[in-house]
Amino acid sequence: MSVTTPCVSPSTGALGPDLRVNYAYGMVLGVDEFLQEQMHRLSHSWLHERALHGYGTVSGLAVSTTAVSGAHDYTVKVSAGIAVDQFGREIVIRSDQCARIGAWLAVQEQASPGVIARHLGVSGELTLYVVVSYAECLDALVPIPGQPCSSSEQSMVPSRVRDAWDVEFSWDPPPMPRWDSDRRLARLLAAVKIVAGLDPAHSDEDAIIAAVSDLALQAHHGPSDLGPDFNPSMPPWRLPAEDAADALDRILTEWVTKVRPELEPDLIDLPAAGAAGAPDPTPAVLLSTVTFVPAHPFNPAAPVIVACDQPDDYDRPYLLHTQLIQELHRLGEAATAAARDRTVATLSAIIGDGPTFIDAWFHIGAVKLPNTVTVTDENGGQNAFTAAAVKPDANGFSARWTLTGRVGPDGVLIAVHLPLSTVLVGNTTTTLAAIAGEGLLDCDANEAVVYGQVAFAPPPPPAQHIFPSSELVTMFSELNSDHQLTIEMWFHPQPRGQAVDQIVVAKPVLQVVDDTTGAQLALHVTGPAPWSGNVWRVVIANAQSHPNQPVYLRVIFDAKQTQLREKNAATTVSLADWIAEIVPNFVGWEEALAQIVTFLRNPGVVTQPPTLPPFPGGQ
Repeated sequence: MSVTTPCVSPSTGALGPDLRVNYAYGMVLGVDEFLQEQMHRLSHSWLHERALHGYGTVSGLAVSTTAVSGAHDYTVKVSAGIAVDQFGREIVIRSDQCARIGAWLAVQEQASPGVIARHLGVSGELTLYVVVSYAECLDALVPIPGQPCSSSEQSMVPSRVRDAWDVEFSWDPPPMPRWDSDRRLARLLAAVKIVAGLDPAHSDEDAIIAAVSDLALQAHHGPSDLGPDFNPSMPPWRLPAEDAADALDRILTEWVTKVRPELEPDLIDLPAAGAAGAPDPTPAVLLSTVTFVPAHPFNPAAPVIVACDQPDDYDRPYLLHTQLIQELHRLGEAATAAARDRTVATLSAIIGDGPTFIDAWFHIGAVKLPNTVTVTDENGGQNAFTAAAVKPDANGFSARWTLTGRVGPDGVLIAVHLPLSTVLVGNTTTTLAAIAGEGLLDCDANEAVVYGQVAFAPPPPPAQHIFPSSELVTMFSELNSDHQLTIEMWFHPQPRGQAVDQIVVAKPVLQVVDDTTGAQLALHVTGPAPWSGNVWRVVIANAQSHPNQPVYLRVIFDAKQTQLREKNAATTVSLADWIAEIVPNFVGWEEALAQIVTFLRNPGVVTQPPTLPPFPGGQ
């Protein structure tokens, strides 16, 4: 041992989280005893948090983005708040924290040239993840007795360990398998239905336990696959009410004893950073996802961010406090109060040229009927009707069926008789008899009965006059000296008659493609204009691929995602649904793709001075 090394305790016993000091009169207390006391208290506090509570945001830590005036950059702000990391350590941020995206991106590109290109999306966008993690720093230097020949640095030591934190941008989200698995279990249990009087032979307990056991294998799938692996068209899993409490005990025992121990990070022994054969711990917690569009090409010396979306908090873990959780039982009370019996199907019966067509819409999911069913009427008539599925799946199941036969006259009341033993529900093994006790109306021991009334077929509607095609949008564009193209889009969702402007565009969704190269261009949409709800702007950086040459663009509007609304109203309708309702045809409408394709040519000459000033608002 060097003579300049400070003295240490001669104890050879290792410090461990399961040891605490057994104080006694006359005991000599050294550094090890105080460190042991701290380790025991801290490790058990962290164990309590991660094992019994979990991790995530507890309060605050809201993420927002704001454009920096005149700087072509955006600021990301994380508000003050509290979180618990994946190791159970508390993170307390006492004041708002801010960072500029463009400045951060410039540093990343300078440190690792090409990092932007490696992460760039197909539309020219980048995605960052805002994460928070626990940190420690040493503080408050104090003098200690010096050793012979020791320097001034060796006679000063930090007297405090400060709890700290790091808020960072990351190219990848932190793995959070425990949070993802907890959500999968919650979705799985939400699909379990407690049924009074259910035959124990029809209990799905074994299937539920198998699905819970499989959650350990799904832990590393990430949040993209949340939910048990079962056919959504099947009825929910069922447990007999008389045995439900014991069955849930067995199901949750499977989760506690076999699944939770397989999840990371380990609840008992946390991985040591850098330990041989052990993965590096990843205790960080996701706060939000930020998607933005940098200028292309990006200049680290003068960073420019063209557009930035609002932060997306999906997949962000959170912790609810106990006082709130104890009040959530009221959700169950509301669900119980809202429960009511269901009818098996709704009928619409029409007499055509001879036969009667019964349209049956089933409210218990997709079903498969026998080839014929019996239909009776109020006069005592009884007839066999053939059953045909409307748009069946590969196994012949559908929620809508057409029954064809003869019954009459107009206005007669009818009843369709569905045998419980031969009508299949959701799959080839579940019959209507298996779910008849789940609050279905008009079921007895052998059949379910659905009622309706016959009506004559109405006369065909008069032929509609088809108007010539009309423009959906008129576009005007200007090019500035930075090769930035500004396009003013003036929409005409009501192209005929007096211009009342009662229908306006609530959200245009579009792509812009350079028709000479086929490249999709990054764009930023703002609007609507203060003077018209149907005037929007699109800004495209570097739209001119060849200097002093015209710009040829193909503008493609997604009719399913583009939303319209009545002026001063909140309810929206998609452009595709609007086109299906109105008479005029729009130029460029492609029904199969639900798109409207338009074309724009700009002469490629810089407009001086510009005549399209920006207006507030944005998508």
